[in-house]
Amino acid sequence: MLDFENNTLNIEDLPKFEEVEKSPVSIRYLKVLRLLYLIFLFVFLGGLTALFFIPKFPIVLFLIIASVVVTIFGILILEVEKGFPKRKFALREKDILFQKGFIIFRETIVPYKRIQHVEVKQGLLFKAFNIVIIKVFTAGSSSGDLSLFGLDPEDADKMKAQILKIADLDED
Repeated sequence: MLDFENNTLNIEDLPKFEEVEKSPVSIRYLKVLRLLYLIFLFVFLGGLTALFFIPKFPIVLFLIIASVVVTIFGILILEVEKGFPKRKFALREKDILFQKGFIIFRETIVPYKRIQHVEVKQGLLFKAFNIVIIKVFTAGSSSGDLSLFGLDPEDADKMKAQILKIADLDED
């Protein structure tokens, strides 16, 4: 008969991932976020302006819509400005750690053994700011996938090579 062990771990003995030294994403990504939210604001302000000039449009409804837009924009500004310094990542021996958010703070840890594919992407706007996205796809559901926005292209290529090496994946 096989010996089966399933010992209890002491919580105090577990490593603290909060103490890991994390790297911030590029400050250029903050500029991209600000630009996107300005575009969002101008689109909605244009829509509000159009509503204002519609004959017999109820002023109360206009004020409600304007209040909602201002509130949403205020929340987005708060999230971007206060949450950006919390956007950090770390590559460790056995996993990748990423954290983000101010209003809703989220930390994601992806073990290398779950990684199936890694890609580096750069859209038109990101190309203008010389930043990229590294996407890590995991086994199982898409909720385990990880996207790191706002990385320097050189760093992302090094990270991809390191992840592929540790995860023992063949590069595409």
